[in-house]
Amino acid sequence: MSNELTDGRYIITSALMGYGHLRAAHNLSCVSGAPVARVDREPFVGGIDELIWNGAQRIHTYGSRDAESRTRFLYNWFDGLMRIQDDHKPPSLVGSKFIRLLSALKVGERFLDSLRPDYPALLHTFYLQAMISLYRRYRGRNYLLLCDTEFHRVWIPIDPNEPNIDYMVPVPRSADRLMSYGVPLERIHVTGFPLPPVNTGASDLAALVADLEIRRSRLRSGSTVPLTIMFPFSGAGAYSNMLAELVKSLLDDLRDGSVRLIVSCGDNEHALKNAENLFVNYGLDECEYTEVIFDRDLFKSFDRFNVALKSVDVIITKPSEMVFYAALGIPMVFLPPIGDHEARNREYLIDNKCAVDMSSIRDFPRWLDESRKTGQLLELAEMGYQRLPKTGGFEIDRLVSGEKVDEGTFDRLIP
Repeated sequence: MSNELTDGRYIITSALMGYGHLRAAHNLSCVSGAPVARVDREPFVGGIDELIWNGAQRIHTYGSRDAESRTRFLYNWFDGLMRIQDDHKPPSLVGSKFIRLLSALKVGERFLDSLRPDYPALLHTFYLQAMISLYRRYRGRNYLLLCDTEFHRVWIPIDPNEPNIDYMVPVPRSADRLMSYGVPLERIHVTGFPLPPVNTGASDLAALVADLEIRRSRLRSGSTVPLTIMFPFSGAGAYSNMLAELVKSLLDDLRDGSVRLIVSCGDNEHALKNAENLFVNYGLDECEYTEVIFDRDLFKSFDRFNVALKSVDVIITKPSEMVFYAALGIPMVFLPPIGDHEARNREYLIDNKCAVDMSSIRDFPRWLDESRKTGQLLELAEMGYQRLPKTGGFEIDRLVSGEKVDEGTFDRLIP
């Protein structure tokens, strides 16, 4: 293990399966100082580990991108793998049994063997290493953060009463899903999703409140200040076609500076190439009202993304982990979900009036103008700020560190 992972009160494990799990891990690391172990890359993979991770990541990437195709054959198969079963049907254990098989084949063993002999606590933001740690009988404490409102049964071990794991979930609905799988209530903690501390400030949320007050002034009816739109690509780089439609619809506004557009590509060179080519084709590559965020170091790109969020007024995104960023008081406009978990994320925010669907990209500029005039944008911002949890990173850190979490904090959350 590298020296950087020997510090801190616990170790955060994560992997690239979309950006959500790594984004949560990075935010938690920024709150706590705990190191992040990428268990899907060197020095923790080799042999079968590399085969499993590369295969899973390719399925995720190409399955997600196939959502843009006409046939969507690969996407439909991929979507079927992630489908969350209805409550009246017993959940399938096929995925959980496959994970147990992987543990028997010693997947993840290199990471576990690298840990200190005092068995530090592990905080997992993706299920594979969490389940393997349980099946391999890791002697330290395990915590698993779930990054969606609802999730597949594979996130739970075959025996839901497994004692050496606590679950941290973003909203009360997530706790209901865990209990439907048989997880005891005493091991479920409704903490909220970890947001970036640069956007929240300390647990008093001073930075969030200050940024929101400025954003309110831009969103209010009568304001003529140019609005800033953020389009964050997913880890798979899906929906490049919709970005092209968006830029085409905003072309006049971008040229005269009445709207700004930020495209966040993470470390995805496929997404970067699409965005850069698009701006070149429309003569916007030198435009001061467009910006592309990219860094080959994914965590550095997250840092740039978080800083940019402070001036963002609307986020156009599929309903991934980005739904929880509505808590910052940023209106969300949803592209179609990819996977059943995203469909349920979308439903949760729509039900709580924190987001709207993108009805027509072609008409987006008109909708944007009208929504500011009618107060809809401001209302979306206020509902996100009021109804979604904002101190998740601090609550999770206190929980894993052994400090008592004030469960009363969550009395106001919408079930």
